[in-house]
Amino acid sequence: MSAPMPKSAAPALKPTWLSTPLRRFDTRGAWADSISEHFVPLEVEARGNGTFRNLAANEMLGCLQISELVTAAQRVRRTRVLASRAENAQYKFSVQLSGRTQIEQDGRSALLDPGDWGIYDTSRPYEVCEEPGAHFLVLQVPAHVLSVWEPCIQSQLARRLGSEHGSARVAMDALRALVSQGPALGSELAFEVSSTVMRLFALSLGEHADGGGASSLEEVRQGQLRVILRHVQEHLHDSGMNADTLAQRFRMSRRYLYKLFSARGLTPADYILGARLERCRDLLADPACTRQIGELAYAHGFIDTSVFSHAFRRRFEVSPSEWRARHARPA
Repeated sequence: MSAPMPKSAAPALKPTWLSTPLRRFDTRGAWADSISEHFVPLEVEARGNGTFRNLAANEMLGCLQISELVTAAQRVRRTRVLASRAENAQYKFSVQLSGRTQIEQDGRSALLDPGDWGIYDTSRPYEVCEEPGAHFLVLQVPAHVLSVWEPCIQSQLARRLGSEHGSARVAMDALRALVSQGPALGSELAFEVSSTVMRLFALSLGEHADGGGASSLEEVRQGQLRVILRHVQEHLHDSGMNADTLAQRFRMSRRYLYKLFSARGLTPADYILGARLERCRDLLADPACTRQIGELAYAHGFIDTSVFSHAFRRRFEVSPSEWRARHARPA
């Protein structure tokens, strides 16, 4: 159980970030319904004997739901039962503006002071404990938007992170610009800008991991590459998959994508072609696989059987039909 935190000043009545007016909630039931509607279902427990007054404003900008909250002393819990009902995984970034908030997940605990931020995963149990008058932002984003950053994010859940320096400072400035300019952006542009803001926050996690430095950033890149390679293996049937579509899917530049693959001495096209050919080779060597060679080629992203046959021979120095004959069952 979290230790009690000292009282602070009464909450302000006007938001400092969002243009949407703050709504006021004076009962636990109404507040629990509101946060469950705008976030995820949570258990709410009032702490202390003070006035239970909560203020909230919510806006949707692209992929990002931004909420500005001023809360009474309370504890909110995402129980294991509630987390097990989640249909879509989401990450929450909590940015402390004033007062203090404590977040707990996976056996870790972080007390956020003004200027600090932390992250937690709504698909698993967590707990947030707020002091009276705590003023903070909650940035809620679908996990798939940050899938390429997942290895780094998971290692930094419920940790205290600063926003005064590095990419986190850039992310905070970009977030404020997004909030102020959001209404003027079209839906497609708002999605791109909001995704970029969240990637800036995710990038800063690499700076905090194990004290930061080049080794931590390299671990981030390796984790990103593993996610991309897994995606390629799961979508070999997609004949349109290439460097451009991968860069768009994972919302990164072509240059950065090529940098990730260069760590293995490959280009994206080399890896995609090699993965397709190796999958076909394995199936052709399986006596239980009776599909025609052309059918296998089409099913793995090749749009021309002659192109497939030439690529197969160049890679394995044998034709697809010869390879299958070598591994055929004896009559």
